[in-house]
Amino acid sequence: MTRLWMVLWLFFFVAACFSAEEYAPVQTQVTDVRVYKPEQYLFATGARISNQLACYNLTLTQSKSDGSKPPQLSLTLDAGKFGFGPLVHFFKLRINGIDMRQLFTKAEDLLPWREKEQAGCVLKLNFDGVRFLLRLYLRPDSPVLWGSLQLADNSLEKLSDGDIEFTLIPSKLAMRGKQSVWQGEYARMVLTPVRLLEQTPQRIVLNPSDEYLIFQDRKFDGSTEEKGQGPCMIIMDYRGIEKATLRINDDWTSALYLKIKTENFKEFRFGLWQQEPRISNAEFARKIEAEKTAFKP
Repeated sequence: MTRLWMVLWLFFFVAACFSAEEYAPVQTQVTDVRVYKPEQYLFATGARISNQLACYNLTLTQSKSDGSKPPQLSLTLDAGKFGFGPLVHFFKLRINGIDMRQLFTKAEDLLPWREKEQAGCVLKLNFDGVRFLLRLYLRPDSPVLWGSLQLADNSLEKLSDGDIEFTLIPSKLAMRGKQSVWQGEYARMVLTPVRLLEQTPQRIVLNPSDEYLIFQDRKFDGSTEEKGQGPCMIIMDYRGIEKATLRINDDWTSALYLKIKTENFKEFRFGLWQQEPRISNAEFARKIEAEKTAFKP
C-alpha cells in the first residue's frame, strides 16, 4: 500500500508540473521594411515583436522634403486591419510645443531591446534637448504590447509641457457601398473596471480608477465577420499623468488624450491590446476575466 501511494503521489506531482503552461521566449527583430513609394523616404525601418500569444509590427519612417512641406517622422503600429492599425497614428507625442512628427531621426534610433524575459524595441526621441526613450515590448505570458515613455538620463533641457495621444479604430470602419463612412454609423463605447462610458460629443474626464479602457462598438460587436473585429484595449498607469480625457463620439476613430505631469516626470507606463482573429465583445469579457494576470502590468 505504501508503495502504491508513492507511485500515485509521483504521478500527480509530475502531472502538476506539466500542467503549468510554459511560454516560449519573446521574439524581436528590427530591420528595414518595404513601404509604398520608397523614394519618398530617407529610411523605413521596423520592429516585429511576437510571442506565442500575439504579434505586433511597428514601422518608423522619415520622409524627404518635397519642397512644399518639411520632412515628417511617422510611427505606425500594425496589429490588425483596424484597432491600432496602420490607418491611424496610434501614438502621438508633443513636448515643449514640438510635435513628434517634426523630429528628424535616424534608422539607428530604433533599436532592439531585451531585459530578462521581456523583449521588444526602444526608440530614441530628442525634442530640442528634452530626450525620451519610447520602449515597446512583450512578456512571454501576455498578449499585451507593453509600453514605457521614459525621460532619458542624458536629457539636456527642462520638460515644461507634454501631451500624449492614442488613436484607434474600434472594431470596424463602416462602409456605405464602397465608400468609407467617417461619421453617423457608429455606436462606440468604452468599458473600464468601474463604469461603462457611452458615446458622447463631449470629452470624458478619466480618473485612476479607470485603470483600463476597453474600446468597443455596440453595433460592430465582433460577433460575426460582418460585425467587425471586436474590441481593443489600453491599460494605463496614471503616475506621471496630470489629466486624462477620452473621445468616444460618433466617429470612425476614438482617442485618449493625456497631459503629462511635468514636475519630476520620470516615466509613463501603458499597455495596448488587440487580437487577430476576430473576437466579440462578449468573448473578450470572458477572456479578460479568465486571464487576469495576462492583462496586469
